[in-house]
Amino acid sequence: MHFLFVLLKKGIRSMEMKGSGQLYKKLFFIYTMILVGVVSALVIYFFTSMRNRFLEQNLGYMEMMSESASAYLEETSDIAEYIHEDLYKSGMELNDVLRYLTDEPDDYQKYRLDTYIENKISEYEGINEFFQDAFQAYSGLNRIMLFSYVRDEVTEYTRDGKSYRRSAQEDFKERFGRNDLVDEDSFYYLKEIRNPSTMQVKGCMILGFESRKFESIRKYYSRPELIVYNEEGTAVFASAEQYRISEIISANKAGTLEHVLEAYAEHTQTEQYHTVSILKKNRAAAVPLSVLVMICSVGILVMVLGEVFVRYYLQHLAGRLDRILDGMTQVMDGDLDVRIPADKNGDELDLISEYFNEMCTRLDEHIKKRYLAEIEQKNAEMEALQSQINPHFLYNTLEAIRMKAICNGDREVGKMLYSMAVTFRAQIKEADVIHLAQELHYCKKYMELFEYRYQNQFEAVIECPEEYLQVPIIKFVIQPIIENYFIHGMRMKDFDNFIRITVEKDESYKIIVEDNGNGMTAEELAVKNEELENDTMKKQGSIGIANVNRRLKAVYGRAYGIRMEAGQNGGLRVIIRFKPKMSEEGGTISDEESNAGGR
Repeated sequence: MHFLFVLLKKGIRSMEMKGSGQLYKKLFFIYTMILVGVVSALVIYFFTSMRNRFLEQNLGYMEMMSESASAYLEETSDIAEYIHEDLYKSGMELNDVLRYLTDEPDDYQKYRLDTYIENKISEYEGINEFFQDAFQAYSGLNRIMLFSYVRDEVTEYTRDGKSYRRSAQEDFKERFGRNDLVDEDSFYYLKEIRNPSTMQVKGCMILGFESRKFESIRKYYSRPELIVYNEEGTAVFASAEQYRISEIISANKAGTLEHVLEAYAEHTQTEQYHTVSILKKNRAAAVPLSVLVMICSVGILVMVLGEVFVRYYLQHLAGRLDRILDGMTQVMDGDLDVRIPADKNGDELDLISEYFNEMCTRLDEHIKKRYLAEIEQKNAEMEALQSQINPHFLYNTLEAIRMKAICNGDREVGKMLYSMAVTFRAQIKEADVIHLAQELHYCKKYMELFEYRYQNQFEAVIECPEEYLQVPIIKFVIQPIIENYFIHGMRMKDFDNFIRITVEKDESYKIIVEDNGNGMTAEELAVKNEELENDTMKKQGSIGIANVNRRLKAVYGRAYGIRMEAGQNGGLRVIIRFKPKMSEEGGTISDEESNAGGR
C-alpha cells in the first residue's frame, strides 16, 4: 500500500510539473500539420480538376467553333448556288443578264424598253430587281458583281440598290484568273453564266458574303483562334496574325499541324475554303484568375476556421485534463472525497472522470483486493476469448488457399494471399474498436478467398446504408459467422449458393448474415439460441460463434449478442445485435470497453 502511494505520488508530481501545456502544444502542432496537409491537398485537387475541366471545355469550344465556321461557309455556298439556279429558272431575267453582258449600254437600255412595251408588263423585273430580291432574302449577302467576258467590264451591285459599272482592272483580272477573290470584308463565290442555246460562257456572277460573321463566331468561343483561307492561301479571316497560312497549309498536308503550331488544332474544308481553329496549349487549361482566387480563398477560410476549431477543442481538452490532474493531486494528499465533474461528452475523459470518482469511493477496500483482482480476471478472460479465434481463423484461411492452389496451380494465389494479408493485418494492427465500414471490408476480403476457391459456386452480397458505415463496433464479429457457413452450411455440389450481409437498425443495430445453405432444424435452432442466450454453447465445433457472442455480451451487455433463425431460402439467418455506447454527436466506445472486446 505504501509503495503504491509512493509511485502514484511521483507520477502525479511529474504530471503536475508539466501540466497539459506540453500535450496541448503537441496536439496543436499535429492537428495544424494535418489541417494544412488536407487543405493543401484539396486546393491542389480542385485546381487540377478545374484545369482538366477548362481543358475539356476549351477543346470542345475549339471543335464547335470550327463546326460553326464550316457551317457558315456551307450555308453561303448553298445560297450562291440557289441564286445561280434561280437565275436560270426565269427566262426573262436570264435573257436580261445575257444582254447586259454582251450589249453596249445604249443597246441594252433599248432592249429593256422594247421588252417592256412588247410584253406590256407594268413592272418589268430585270437583273437589278433580281439582285435586290437576293439581297433582301439573304442577310449575309453584301455584294454582287457581274463580269462581262465580252466587254471586259465589271458591274458591282450593293444592298442599297446602287450599281457601279467600270472596266475590269488588271489586278482584278489577275485575282479572278487565280480564283483568289477575297476582300477585307467579303469572300466570294464565282458562278459562270452561259447562253442556254449555245452553251457559250458570256461572263460570270460573283457573289460576296460578309466575313465579319467569323469574328462573331470567334468572340463567342473566346479562347480558340480562328483562321479561314481559300485554296490559294489567301486569308478570309485570321484572328491570330502570328500564324502563316503557308505554314499551316504545309503542316496540314504533312499531318503535323498541331506539332508545327505547338497548339491543339482542328481543320475542316469546304468546297473552296478551309477553316483552322487553334488553341494554344499554354492557354488550353489555364484557370481564370477569379476561379484561382476563389479556390485559394476557400482554402484559406477552411484553414482559418479549422485552426479556430482545433484551438477551441484543444483548449477545452486541456482544461478537462487539468481538472483530472488536480483531482489526482488532491487524492495524493489524502483527500478521497474529491470528485471530478464530468462534461457529459461521452468520451474517454468522461469515463476516466467517472472511474476516478468510483475509485475514490471504493479505494480503501478494493485497491489491493477485490477491485484489482476483478479487473485482472476480466482482462484475462477477454484475452483468452480473443486469442482463441486467431489460430482457428488462420488455419481455415490457409486451408482455403491450399485447396485453391491444388486445384488451379499458382494462378490467383497472389490475390488470395493479398486478401488474407489484409485480414491478418487488421487483426494484428487495427484497434479493438473499429468502424462498421472496416469490419465489412475485412469480411469482403475474407469472402474473396472463397470466391477464388469456389468459383461460380456462390455469390456474396453486402448491403449497408451509408449512414451506418461510421458506427463503432468491436472487430471480427462477422467473420466467424461467415467461416461457419463455409465449413457447415455451403452445398458443395450446387452452384446457386449465396450469402448476404445486411445492416439494419431499430432499437439497436443489427447485422444480418443470411445464406441458402444446409441450415438447421427448428429443434437445433432452439437449442443453439438457448446456449447463446445463457452463454453455455460448447466451444467444440462452434468456437467462433461462441467467442463472438461472449465478446458482444461482455462489451454491450447481456441484452445483445447472437441469435439464429431459419432463412427465407432454406438456409440460416444469423442476427448480430449490438448497440454502441455513443452520443448523438458521434462519441466512441470507451477504452475499457474497447479492451474488453478486443483482447
